[in-house]
Amino acid sequence: MLRSASTRWFEVLTPRSESVHTVSALAATGAVEIELREQVPEDFPVQHLRDGLSRYQKYLPRYGRYWERGVLRRLPFAESPEVVLERALARIEAWRREADPLIETLQGCEEEMQRLKWLRRIIGRIADGPLDFAMIAQSGPVVGTFCTVLPEDTDLSLPDGIITRSVPWEDERCYLILGPAGCLDQAKRQAQLAKGRIIERPDWLTGDAMDSVARIESRRHFLSVRAVHLNAELDGLFEEYSLGDVLREVAWLNWFAEQVGGLELASDHLVWVTGWTNDLSGDSLSRALDRAGTRSLLRFGAAPGGKFPPRVLDNPRWLKPFEVFAGALGVPGSDEADPTPLLAVVTPLLFGYMFGDVGQGLMLLLLGLWLRSRFDQAGLLIAGGIAAMLFGLLFGSVFAREDLIPALWLHPMAEPVVVLAVPLGFAVALLSLGQVLSGLGALWRGELHRWLAVAPGFLLLYWGVIGWLAGLSPRWVPLVGLVWCLAGSFLTHRRLAGVFVALGHMVESSVQILVNTLSFARVGAFALAHAALSLAIVTMADAAPAWASLLILILGNVLITLLEGLVVSIQTTRLVLFEFFNRFLIGNGRVFMPLPVPPATVVGG
Repeated sequence: MLRSASTRWFEVLTPRSESVHTVSALAATGAVEIELREQVPEDFPVQHLRDGLSRYQKYLPRYGRYWERGVLRRLPFAESPEVVLERALARIEAWRREADPLIETLQGCEEEMQRLKWLRRIIGRIADGPLDFAMIAQSGPVVGTFCTVLPEDTDLSLPDGIITRSVPWEDERCYLILGPAGCLDQAKRQAQLAKGRIIERPDWLTGDAMDSVARIESRRHFLSVRAVHLNAELDGLFEEYSLGDVLREVAWLNWFAEQVGGLELASDHLVWVTGWTNDLSGDSLSRALDRAGTRSLLRFGAAPGGKFPPRVLDNPRWLKPFEVFAGALGVPGSDEADPTPLLAVVTPLLFGYMFGDVGQGLMLLLLGLWLRSRFDQAGLLIAGGIAAMLFGLLFGSVFAREDLIPALWLHPMAEPVVVLAVPLGFAVALLSLGQVLSGLGALWRGELHRWLAVAPGFLLLYWGVIGWLAGLSPRWVPLVGLVWCLAGSFLTHRRLAGVFVALGHMVESSVQILVNTLSFARVGAFALAHAALSLAIVTMADAAPAWASLLILILGNVLITLLEGLVVSIQTTRLVLFEFFNRFLIGNGRVFMPLPVPPATVVGG
């Protein structure tokens, strides 16, 4: 469990005419990365359909939103790409001839409803001001008006003789513009060049503000009902031309052309689908091919020579949220330890120590449980909340108060030196563990003897210096570690120059690991800051009147949970990535890049 897993090489033999369906079925698992063997004859099953697919892609921006309303049915058999595309384009063309007039009418309704929505807002703002909308509505034919909504930082330069009146607006500028009818066209062009929206009063809109608003609402209701009827007619046409039977297939063809392109040619009628999968048991791929109903043969075997398999983190589901830390560097290589199981202990301890409070930890726990079904990383909140509650018991803190339960260990503000010292001891253990994990990587590389020659001596030097500074070990301990390092370097390199290089490297590494150790003092500092902020909230609440005390405690705890929770999360991440990981982890593994999932299909009748 401390080692990343290698993906498996898979090969699927399938008829050329069913290759798109086969690849789509495999990609739907989210567990395959397509890669061809070196120097093999390639086949591009849909290359000759490029012109037809271009027509489909041209239709998507205009018609895609209407096709999405329909049911895309899963057909019980697979046909050749040529047949699928030809039938699909023929039905689309026939559908377009009847759908285009409806779509133009529908879009006109939608555009008019949007314009009326803006006009309704403008009239509402004018009604509260000195402008008389009834007089504005009576302007013409010599004098005309329109409104424009512009970006906030726009300065509008208009022709002479144009009168502008500002209309109150949020985050943008809105103007009512009045002037000679001959000058209004130029004013509109300038507003459009400034990326403004032009809003004109329709001829049928007359009367005062209240009457105009009523007319607008009536018109919008009519347009809304009309839009519903038009959409229903388009849905009927979708079913009449059975677009649901072909659009799914042509969407797959388009996806295949963009995401895959070519496959390995096996014969005149067969192709190989090859690559990597993180489905280590192979069960998901087998089930996917069975459901697809294509004539395919799946096998797993050794990868071709010269191919380097992608690496994946193979951990139990409850550990998956903690993979985000190692994932920040990439993926551990075959000779690097996967720290995820260790982080399931380390990160909650660091977080909980800096955020020790039973009540606030309970808030994080409940939030994590609520988000667990929506957010993959909610497990981090759950673990952090539990750890915060445990340290809250040790610190005797409940919703920032330290007078409700006794501390099982200590109150942070009462013994700040201890609170600062404990994380330093934790740092020594954690960084030493990082050195041991680097030895595990050396074992996997077959270089354990080189690691044993130097690294244990470096650890002894590190422990000896820390123990000497803390008054816990004699001065000769680091000297033994130093001699071990130098002797091991000489035995490894078999020349004196190697000893001097090792000495310089050891000095650099020693300074670095001591700085890394001191960085963990911030864990104690943030624990004290959390306690101090909690004390400040409680002090304010105790000094306030009874009616305000509870409110201060509630708002204070919410503030601490949001602010401190964010800051402590950042510090935990920083310590893990930059202090712990740099002892053993680079993330030099090849990242697994699964093929994007094909267009979704809703199974209909």
